[in-house]
Amino acid sequence: MDVSWKQEKPVDFHTFCEKLTKQMLSYSPQHRKYPGDEKFRLCTRQPKAKRRHANISSISNRNSSASSLATATSTHTNLTIEVFNNNKKRLCGDLSALYCHVASTKPTDLSGRICVVCGKRCYTVCVACGEAMHRCPKKGTNDAPCFCHHHNTSFFGLSKKDAALAGTRIKDWAFPTQTKMDRHRNDIHKTLEPRVISLPPITPRPQPIPPPVPPLPLSLPPQELSSPVRHEEVPINPNHVI
Repeated sequence: MDVSWKQEKPVDFHTFCEKLTKQMLSYSPQHRKYPGDEKFRLCTRQPKAKRRHANISSISNRNSSASSLATATSTHTNLTIEVFNNNKKRLCGDLSALYCHVASTKPTDLSGRICVVCGKRCYTVCVACGEAMHRCPKKGTNDAPCFCHHHNTSFFGLSKKDAALAGTRIKDWAFPTQTKMDRHRNDIHKTLEPRVISLPPITPRPQPIPPPVPPLPLSLPPQELSSPVRHEEVPINPNHVI
């Protein structure tokens, strides 16, 4: 159970039912917070421009007769998961973190500086990173500029500045080919993906075995039954007067 659900002073059963009753009376299927809300007549007769879609993730087997488990999260946009899947050629992920780097790019002086990616002279610098690099591709080519390579997580370790991190000498470094970049991208994805580390099984410590307790006799021996128990006799004192 989620720790945030814990209440220091929980209410009683009747108050809890009353709270839920008021909550459901104020709920409308147009909020689309639960699976199946979009099937209500109140939602189907609503104009498409005013419909609020919900991001529902269910199990892959939708044709199974069993009820699928779904999690609905209400959003304020009309975009659905199908719209994103139909525009995969255009969308390249969340690039919001790159905006500040693009805005901080400024030209250098006339002498220029050495690019940290390709090792050649360039005339732009990313103030957010504090490094110099080519912002635009070379003339006559359509290759990705060094600015994109430098801020690409999958390219980290292939630039000339990162040669020491990859175990390569600077004088032996060369700009990577497309095949090397693809192989390096797969290695980076394997490095950054979460892993499950299997721990060795813990053998429980054996408990000490208590010493055996001798069983109690069910009956006394015959000699003990026949012989009466004799107590010590008190010696007679002749000087004692009755």
